[in-house]
Amino acid sequence: MTCPVPLGPLPLTLTLLLSLIALPRPGSGVCYFSLEYQGVYATQSTISGGSDIDYLEVVIEADSIPIWGNCHRRLGNNVILYDTTGGTDCIRCFHLEFRSRHILEVHNEALRKCYTNEEAALHTCPTLHHIRTRQTREIMLYKTATIEGEALDPVYCPVNGRYHITYNINDGRESATECPEPTSTLANCPLGNTFTVDFHRCTFGDFSKSYECLGDWEGTDGQRYLALHDPTAVTTTGTEPPPPRFRCAMYKVEDSTGRVYISLSYDSTCINNLHSAWEGFETLVLTPTPPKPPAPQAASAKCTFPEWAQGQWENLRVEGNVATYTDLHSYKTFKVYCLEPGMAGLIPVYTQSQCGDEAFTCLAMQERSSNVMEFQLSPDSRTSYEPGLCASPASLSWESWVTQGRVDRFRQSPCPVAGEYTGVIPDATVLCAKLYSDCNNPEIMFYTVFSCYNRSEVIEEREYRCLGQWSESDVTYTYTERRDQVGYECFAGVVVDDDELYIMEAGVNCQRGLQALSYGMKLLKQAPCLNDPGLGVRIKSPSSSPTHTPWWNTTPNPWLKKASTPTTKPTPKDSTKGGSSTMHPSHLFTLQLLLLLTVSSC
Repeated sequence: MTCPVPLGPLPLTLTLLLSLIALPRPGSGVCYFSLEYQGVYATQSTISGGSDIDYLEVVIEADSIPIWGNCHRRLGNNVILYDTTGGTDCIRCFHLEFRSRHILEVHNEALRKCYTNEEAALHTCPTLHHIRTRQTREIMLYKTATIEGEALDPVYCPVNGRYHITYNINDGRESATECPEPTSTLANCPLGNTFTVDFHRCTFGDFSKSYECLGDWEGTDGQRYLALHDPTAVTTTGTEPPPPRFRCAMYKVEDSTGRVYISLSYDSTCINNLHSAWEGFETLVLTPTPPKPPAPQAASAKCTFPEWAQGQWENLRVEGNVATYTDLHSYKTFKVYCLEPGMAGLIPVYTQSQCGDEAFTCLAMQERSSNVMEFQLSPDSRTSYEPGLCASPASLSWESWVTQGRVDRFRQSPCPVAGEYTGVIPDATVLCAKLYSDCNNPEIMFYTVFSCYNRSEVIEEREYRCLGQWSESDVTYTYTERRDQVGYECFAGVVVDDDELYIMEAGVNCQRGLQALSYGMKLLKQAPCLNDPGLGVRIKSPSSSPTHTPWWNTTPNPWLKKASTPTTKPTPKDSTKGGSSTMHPSHLFTLQLLLLLTVSSC
């Protein structure tokens, strides 16, 4: 395997990792930031010259934020940073909140304050009450590149479609509304990750403006926030200051009308002249443009999607004969209309994107568990309706399955592990991993990566809720929801026996063709979930509490390895064939860890 040449500074190398494990910094501990946090960020530093906004670069490395200090200890979302660059010990507590993959919200008592002992710094750690009441300093970090210097993936805008808008700026210069009539427009067409605003008949004249979406989230105050990037904002030499490169907004969608209210802050913070979706430095009211009527075949169809599919999923909502799907890869939202009752999970459908693009195609839909479904939309679409769209599925091309977890209802689904298992990361043998279940809540499992030489050196900690599992070709796929942060993840696994299993990542859409026996991480059971307190392991709930008998105690284990199962490495398949992929199989979390360190094969 040829190692890629990094575009920027390398993350933690294997040599450095070993030195950190073997030789901890004097007077401090060692902790690590997960890969999701690492990267190059921009943050507003000061407002100088009256109105110019300056930005400071902040780099989050594996074990430090250089301008603030080294990672000394992590306590949930709070982290103690230890800085000695000024010649004396400076210890501070920061609260880090991962808002989206490009947005990190940081709170701190005050950057100008620091302490010489850890106990004093711990007393200043921001609480939820402090953040809600704005008793802390807010620092918004906008990611501009990965830790290797690579460009970031686009983010789909949460408000999609076409709108007519009114616009007002509250700069104190005038009382009149700049765009009082809904003659201006806003749309995320044709690019779903970009808002394009066309101003018409406004007091400042006609012009267009575009913003790239960086992510949206629910704040601690219950408001919906949205981060935007202005790619045209550059430093100017004229008398007018340049606009902020990054903007923070609040927004609210009115359920009854679809109308959207958006307000933006004055600068790149989420607090300066930003109070609600209706009150901010700039305010917009978006009225949706009526969509194109669906094709006559869709309007007159007498079918509905399966009862088990009805409801709200991650990026899919099914209501009767209409499904609304947000495709985070093509950055489009589709209305999918059922045309005819399906056979064997195949349903003829009509689709219309948020930009009005239409097609007729075939939908494959399968229930994997009460909380997990998968579907495929064949790319072999038609511009007009043809009876028998799904009559010959073998003649159609198919892409990989899209996996979705149910969010509007949850039925307990136990994880396919019971007890505690440990193993060694195959491509980084200095690192060990522990996978263990919550014996009182069998649908919860935890994953920890730590130094094989020092278990106190914890590098990664994750928590999952298992939504469901199913078996294909002697491999069981388990779909999970992240509990430590927003997201979903799939795992593929094979159990050799009750004491040995192999498990590996399968991406967010349960990638097929992986061979866990060849590439997965081997885990050995260290402690079971039993009711015997003498074993020194976690005890199940008392009999008076609700009990659940997991499937591994009542049915044949679907992860059991058959004697004839080959263990040779698989040959990469043509990604253009239905459901296959040329992606090399990854070990459990190895994709993340390989970015964290340079393995010996490189």
